[in-house]
Amino acid sequence: MALDKLLLNSTPYENGRISGEYFKKVLNEDIISQMYIIDNNDDLKASCEKMLEKLKNEYPTYYEETRGKAEGLGVELINYFSILCPELLNLNADRCTTIICRQDSGSFLISHNEDDDYIEGNFAFSKVYDEDGNWFVTNDMYNMPFGNGPSWNNHGIFKTINFCHEDNFNYDNLPRYFAQRYITEASSIEDLIKRCEEFKCASGFHVTALDINNNIAVSVEVYSDGIDVEYIDDWYIHTNHYIHGEHRNSPSQADGASSIFRLEKAEELFEDAERDMLDIMMILSHRGNDYSDSIFGKKGETMMTLFNITFDVDTGDFITLGVYSDPAVYMLNYDMRV
Repeated sequence: MALDKLLLNSTPYENGRISGEYFKKVLNEDIISQMYIIDNNDDLKASCEKMLEKLKNEYPTYYEETRGKAEGLGVELINYFSILCPELLNLNADRCTTIICRQDSGSFLISHNEDDDYIEGNFAFSKVYDEDGNWFVTNDMYNMPFGNGPSWNNHGIFKTINFCHEDNFNYDNLPRYFAQRYITEASSIEDLIKRCEEFKCASGFHVTALDINNNIAVSVEVYSDGIDVEYIDDWYIHTNHYIHGEHRNSPSQADGASSIFRLEKAEELFEDAERDMLDIMMILSHRGNDYSDSIFGKKGETMMTLFNITFDVDTGDFITLGVYSDPAVYMLNYDMRV
């Protein structure tokens, strides 16, 4: 099993277009029809147009990437943009689990399950450059902006993203997907926190970020009306509900979600685990009887664990990436310097 890697070192528009052309093969009738739902709802379309204009005015680079991706996919821009607005189309789903911990050496180890709907061919790793030569590597999909999931950049900032259930949306703000794009470019932990705070998004999410060069880790919960930050000294686990600050004693998850189970089970398993790559990845591969009592999601379930990505600061420049193809696991080393 090979993983495609896209090198995107042109203009934002061209980077988007190349990515779009790559993913055009995954489009089918159902996917395309989802993009055109807004054509039958004037209010929804007007909201999308308002958000798209706001993106163009405030973050023109991301607008150009989006415009290029729509062109590459062969889809009208406003229709493509609509699926990048999860708050408007209710594209919110229970997914992803992150574990980070200090090892005996004092260095951090981070491991993350990226869960999503399984669509054949909807996956690549893209290395995206800006005009100053800075870059980041991110998992790339047809239905996401760059940087929407796990990523690492030339500044040594590695981050993972977890959706968090939230009832209060602010439709005057931009979709959270673009906030996640924005923090992907962070040059330090302090810069990442600043970016989380200054980007006003329609709904929230969670970030675990690791400064590889300085061995600093942080957990940031982003809400539609602010953020909450906790520096990580020893270990931390996060799933898909808020657990910081005022939310700590009143967890709230989406109907039918497994977020609270996954958090509690991972914490239970962590107590007896060695703080090494194998044991941490074994926690994230835990299976019960079905999706509701599992951490690892199998193909055909509500959410599938598309891949696990694990980074050990002690090993230097190498990412170990596990791509799950039920029931086999494919492993490779991804060189961060490439």
